[in-house]
Amino acid sequence: MTKSELLGIYRTSLNNCSLVYASLVLWAYPDTPDFFEALYVEMDIPKPHSDLLPIVRDSNVLKIASEQLYNTVHRAALKELFELTKAYCEATGQFPALKSQPWFQFWRVLRNCFSHDMRFRFNAHDRSLLPVSWSGITLDLSLEGNQLTQRQFSREKLRELMETTRAFVETTLA
Repeated sequence: MTKSELLGIYRTSLNNCSLVYASLVLWAYPDTPDFFEALYVEMDIPKPHSDLLPIVRDSNVLKIASEQLYNTVHRAALKELFELTKAYCEATGQFPALKSQPWFQFWRVLRNCFSHDMRFRFNAHDRSLLPVSWSGITLDLSLEGNQLTQRQFSREKLRELMETTRAFVETTLA
């Protein structure tokens, strides 16, 4: 993978996060489900999801599904960008530069939480590094077994972390 390709993946991930936010806003507008249903029925396109209209018609189910979609896109971006950035740095001999960043261990611990049931489960290596902090947020041993909440790590902070790591790739890596 080239640096340009990695930056393209960052841009796509950030765009996906923005687009899913726009979707969340649109679905929150009271007329969107009716408009969608009329458009969906009228369009001559494949309709592989027979349960789609019942989801759209039920405001509670739609709200939960939309928020879960938003969270899923962000979790996937954070996890994938970590793995791809790490792989790029290892392949290009730049892993020491990545590992020396003040946010690296924070990102790694958070990625592990996102990958394993959204709960903090610290292994011996993690415990030896704790606490880790970034942008006013501290992850420490008191979180062991606890579920990650938006109060601890907001969607805005997640985006900030992705932008921070993207800037690192763009300005620091070769």
